[in-house]
Amino acid sequence: MEKNNGIPIRNIYYMLSYAYQTLNLSEYKQIGTEKFKNVKELYAEILSIGIPVLIRGGLSKDYISVEENSNVIKGKIDINSTIKKNALVNKKVAVIYDEFSENTLLNQIIKATLVYLSRSNKITQKKRRLFYGLLPYFIEVADVELDLKLWKNVRYNRQNIRYQFIVDVCRFLCEELLFDESSTSQMMKEVQDEQRLSSLYEKFIYAFFKRETKFNVSRPQIQWSVDNEFTEALPIMQTDLVLQEDKKTLIVDAKFYSENMAARFEGGAAKQKSGNLYQIFTYVNNWKKDPDETVAGMLLYAKTTAINQPNHIYHIKGNQFFLVSLDLQKDFSGIKEDLLAYANQFLA
Repeated sequence: MEKNNGIPIRNIYYMLSYAYQTLNLSEYKQIGTEKFKNVKELYAEILSIGIPVLIRGGLSKDYISVEENSNVIKGKIDINSTIKKNALVNKKVAVIYDEFSENTLLNQIIKATLVYLSRSNKITQKKRRLFYGLLPYFIEVADVELDLKLWKNVRYNRQNIRYQFIVDVCRFLCEELLFDESSTSQMMKEVQDEQRLSSLYEKFIYAFFKRETKFNVSRPQIQWSVDNEFTEALPIMQTDLVLQEDKKTLIVDAKFYSENMAARFEGGAAKQKSGNLYQIFTYVNNWKKDPDETVAGMLLYAKTTAINQPNHIYHIKGNQFFLVSLDLQKDFSGIKEDLLAYANQFLA
């Protein structure tokens, strides 16, 4: 079975540093010099520093909808609810109004994480006490059950963007702890591990090229090249990364899998994953290019432990397609060299 684990904790720290500029602030400088036994300790250390920083800056507030029975008319009266609840018997009406409150989803996630961590035997007693001591700051925030589905409703804006790093790390850590304690099969755990590290991998790749190169770096949606302008129900083509230099454009899709190549049967020849190849082929062929522009595609896989890894260049319909593997177990300086080399083989 191929695997994509064993990434040094130091490299995960570097990936986080690139993906989130926040980690380069002075409050986090000490983390880079510490040694951690596992990634859970790294995440817990980040939260033990980052959550107090959030608290010192003041918990974010937003307008939330409140529904209650009241003898004071405010906001809008909900006639149907008033009748159903028989509120008029007590000389009250059901009202709906907006309240400027700390009881937002982001604060609920952090509070739920603190509650969970303060009781978890997967982290040290010292850290548990620290997290427990932060809970009084969230007294006005409702308790919610810690569930990974919470993150599906997270939205950021200018007022709460400072939460993004901490809330994402809350998710990374909770996934590690929750999956450790679950009774899911080993196969399911590998799929779950793949999914959560994939998000960090994509963020890291984008941020690396943004910081380390002079390429024009973006991640636009690609529009379908339809003949009659009818696009209803077509899937969105959201790129992970687009690098441009002069008249050259490289569309990159980052892939973090437990299996990078597949064989139809045990012992059979390893082949490229057709779905991934079709995806990047579609991206390149729908890119609206200028007359003198050259476009190529790249599938940038995180290397697994399997012998056969994607390391191929294809020329299809006048376009180049690069399928390469990035070894995240290397020293980080080697990772940087490989990433730059992969991009430069087309853009230089």
